[in-house]
Amino acid sequence: MNKLTTIAIDAMGGDFGPPVTINGLAKACSKVGNIHANIYGDEKIIAQHINKYSNLGDNTNIFHTNEVVPMDVKPIDALRKIGKESSMWSSIESVSRGESEAVLSAGNTGALMALSKIILKTVSGIERPAITALWPNPEGDTVVLDLGANVDVSPNQLVQFGIMGYAYAVCVLKKDNPKVAILNIGHEDTKGTEDLKIASEKLSSIFKGDYIGFVEGDDLSLGKSDVIITDGFTGNIALKTAEGMAKLLSHYMSTIFKSSLRGKIGMIVAKNAFLSLKDKMDPRGNNGGFFLGLNGLVIKSHGGADATSFAKAIEFSINLARSNISNKIEDLIGENI
Repeated sequence: MNKLTTIAIDAMGGDFGPPVTINGLAKACSKVGNIHANIYGDEKIIAQHINKYSNLGDNTNIFHTNEVVPMDVKPIDALRKIGKESSMWSSIESVSRGESEAVLSAGNTGALMALSKIILKTVSGIERPAITALWPNPEGDTVVLDLGANVDVSPNQLVQFGIMGYAYAVCVLKKDNPKVAILNIGHEDTKGTEDLKIASEKLSSIFKGDYIGFVEGDDLSLGKSDVIITDGFTGNIALKTAEGMAKLLSHYMSTIFKSSLRGKIGMIVAKNAFLSLKDKMDPRGNNGGFFLGLNGLVIKSHGGADATSFAKAIEFSINLARSNISNKIEDLIGENI
């Protein structure tokens, strides 16, 4: 039986706030045992929603905060103008104080990253944290990083991303000797920038046979590598492109099946299968972007997540908290940096 795991939840974050975050928590508690949640935000509003769910009373503590970080705020303003009174700041700080094992927020990504770096700081040997997510492939999932935190990165930072991604694949995906690769414009060693070539040589030295070299964009979804490294500029464009393709597929299927009576009947019969296909194609389906490289576990849910999707992010956060990923990263950094 798993030990009691405590997570902090920024209940006010995201497009919908407590109606989604608290409902999602109730759904997660029904599926995963031994969860306790420290919930940060407007105490009166949160309590109203918690009272709707019989399974939450003994599993939660509410910590009142006066401020909310808006979804469109600049990261610097989240610090200077809103400060320490926000639900986002307080929930992150609970991890720093050891009161929670992970923090989950659906709030402003830039603000969450900025505040997390200030409060938790980076692991020794890691220059910058990276936004990490699981990318679907026919065999399961691939760890992809960075997906938007760092536009310009050095060869050493790419190597650090590789080490963190490797630790993720080992501890969370339970991969033995996961394969590592760098996203590039071609498979050949002569392709790409000098920074990519330098990083490739260093990763080859560190991971030996587990490093497979360069992969191209179409390899992201083919499962050729367990870990794929890129800069945040390229990674974010790839992610948004994949999200758009999933939406386009959904639009095409909807248009085709609504075009005739036979199509409408077919859509009713196969509705669940098509929804499942759409979810599998969308890299956001796991709903949990992980900020790797911090002295604490920080998970970012999609801002527009519904209760079911937020519940998935809570389950993801619990699995991370119950893994050994922080120690694994420290060990690998100590050995190779």
